[in-house]
Amino acid sequence: MATNTAKINWKLSLIAGLVAGGALGAGAQYYNNVPDNQAYKALQAEQQTLLAELAHEKMLAKQLTEEKTQLMSDSTQKLTELNQQLDTQKKQLLALNQQLETIQKQQIQVKKKQQEQAKKLVVTKKKLDKEVVALKTQTKQQKEVIDNSSQLFEQKAKLQSELAAAQKVTSDLKAQSKKSKKACDEFKSGDSWNWVSQKDCDKYNAQQAEVSKAEAKEIKLKQALAELNKKIGA
Repeated sequence: MATNTAKINWKLSLIAGLVAGGALGAGAQYYNNVPDNQAYKALQAEQQTLLAELAHEKMLAKQLTEEKTQLMSDSTQKLTELNQQLDTQKKQLLALNQQLETIQKQQIQVKKKQQEQAKKLVVTKKKLDKEVVALKTQTKQQKEVIDNSSQLFEQKAKLQSELAAAQKVTSDLKAQSKKSKKACDEFKSGDSWNWVSQKDCDKYNAQQAEVSKAEAKEIKLKQALAELNKKIGA
């Protein structure tokens, strides 16, 4: 377009020069009475051609301007559409990120619950294992009781007899010790009319030792009887 405009400008300058020159020549010819109609017509034709080219160039320039304006309008519209699409994609991405965060939180909660359930299962298993062991032990003991019931009941009768004898010994020793304690206390007071002496205190101390031994034996027999009753299930 710039080349065509330069060409037009050059031709217009040429026409202006020719017109000026033609006018001078025409004047000279007028005075000299030598008209040149062919040259004048040629210049007019050239002028019309140049004017037509100029009009064509102006039309092209207008078209280019309109196309440029349309192109800018289209570009602006496309840019607006792209920005709208970008905003939509940003919103979609934000929504996806929120969904992902929610899913991750749910996964953490599920994992935590699974871990808690696993711990509970471990505790339950240990408890069941203990119960199984206890049941096995109890079953074994019951089987032993059934297999050895007569022998166990004989042991029980023997322990009961020994315990009764031990309790009687303890009771008798305590009664004797009580009498000896009274005599010893009178001796220690120093104002008793009864025949008492240090021997009564020595006797009391010896009897107390026997009482302690008898009580210890009684406790031992009671424990043995309790264990046997537990074994029998009585």
